Amino acid sequence: MATVIYRCPVGAPGECPPSATRGYCQVHMFQQLERHDPAEDVPSADTPADTPDDAAPVAASPAGARPAADPEAATRPARPARAAQPQQNRHRQQQPQQDRRPQPRPARAPVVRLALLVAGVLLPVHAEHRRGGGGLAIGRDEPDCAAVPGLAGLDQLSRHHARLRWIDGALYVEDLRSTNGTFVDGRRIEEPTRIGPGCRLRFALDLDVQVVEIDEFGAPR
Repeated sequence: MATVIYRCPVGAPGECPPSATRGYCQVHMFQQLERHDPAEDVPSADTPADTPDDAAPVAASPAGARPAADPEAATRPARPARAAQPQQNRHRQQQPQQDRRPQPRPARAPVVRLALLVAGVLLPVHAEHRRGGGGLAIGRDEPDCAAVPGLAGLDQLSRHHARLRWIDGALYVEDLRSTNGTFVDGRRIEEPTRIGPGCRLRFALDLDVQVVEIDEFGAPR
C-alpha cells in the first residue's frame, strides 16, 4: 500500500515541499495541503515516454481517489506570502496598552501683579507680555506718571529718571543716568536691581515710593 502524502495545490512542481501530515504549505503560508497518492505519478503504459507535456492525456484517477490538484491551480495566481503578518499581530497583542488616562499638568506659577504707591496714587506695573516688555517709566515727562499730582514741579526728579522692567518674570529697577540717582531701601543703585513687594524706592531726593502687590482689580492686597 502506497504512502499518502500531502502537497500544495497552487505551487509549481518542485516549488513546495510535500508533507506526510495534513497542514499548510511552507511557501504559501495560508494554503492548506491536499492529499496526493504517489501512484498517480507513475506514467501509464499506453503513454509514450517522449510524449510532450502539452500532448499527454490525463491519466485516470483510481476509483475513490481524490484528484491530486485543482485543474485550475496552474492558471491561478499564487497568493502573496504573508509570513510576517501573524508575528506582527502577535507582537501587538503582547505589547502593554499605554496609559491613556489624562495626566495632570504642571501647576502654573501664580501671576504677581505689582504697583508703585506714589503720593497716594497707585501706578500699576505693566505686565511682561505687553508690547515693549511691560514695566513702568519714572520721570517728570513720562506718560506713566501723568496721574501723580504735582510731579511736574519736582526739580530733583529728572524728566526720564528710571525704569522698572521685567526680566524672566522678576521685576527690576534701573536708573537712567539721572542726576540725583535712584535708591532701593536706602542704597543708591548703579545697575539693574531686583525689587518686590515691600521694597521702598526713592527717586532723587523728593520722591519716595513703595512697591505693593495688587489683585486682578488693581486694589492693594
